[in-house]
Amino acid sequence: MRLEHLFQQANYSLRGFSVWETRATVASLIDILEILSRSDLKTEMLKELDHQYTELARLANLPGVDRQQLDNILSQLEHAQQNLHGHSGQLGQSLRENDLLNTLRQRSSITCGCCSFDLPGYHFWLQQSPEARIDQLEQWYDNLSVVEKPVNLILAILREGADPQRLTAEKGFYQQSLDSSTPAQMIRVSLSDAAPYFPEVSAGKHRFTIRFLEHQPRGRPLQAQENVDFELWCCGL
Repeated sequence: MRLEHLFQQANYSLRGFSVWETRATVASLIDILEILSRSDLKTEMLKELDHQYTELARLANLPGVDRQQLDNILSQLEHAQQNLHGHSGQLGQSLRENDLLNTLRQRSSITCGCCSFDLPGYHFWLQQSPEARIDQLEQWYDNLSVVEKPVNLILAILREGADPQRLTAEKGFYQQSLDSSTPAQMIRVSLSDAAPYFPEVSAGKHRFTIRFLEHQPRGRPLQAQENVDFELWCCGL
């Protein structure tokens, strides 16, 4: 989900003409590379793709299943697996070998370490035309499509794999036990746009709790003192 967030963030500013939008895109790409430095990430993604393919393939002969849609999803999962299997080396390695991006990665841990007086080469690159910068950013972004596509696919299937429950949190508090036979991989909570609360979720192996909090202009958020209606999805395959 962190990768999904960063890809959305990078994609939002990717084609912006201002230097600040370019800086925002580069910062997102560097954060993505940091996550991709995990040595087990590729293996975990392949395991999840295989798990989803196996579980969904079992639905093929069940009555009422849209076979055309199912075949389309299975094809996407298989294609994502093949692309990941075919990717040699560490994910994002080609971007790590880029001198400019590598320099920026090294400076990213320093507060405001990418100023023009710290990195004149970066400042020079930022002075190129917007079209030239966008073209370069798109090339860098495309190098990460082997990760972005399976991430989006895995999360989309998880999110669509559950039906919502309409529930009420008494005085802003809700707790539910988890069924070990049908483990939840993701919990989604939805509130009315007009609700003055936001959910805070904590989960363990056997149960999860949701507290609905109200923002305070000063001090810490306070738990709701009234009952809160919400929708809950326990997603998993």
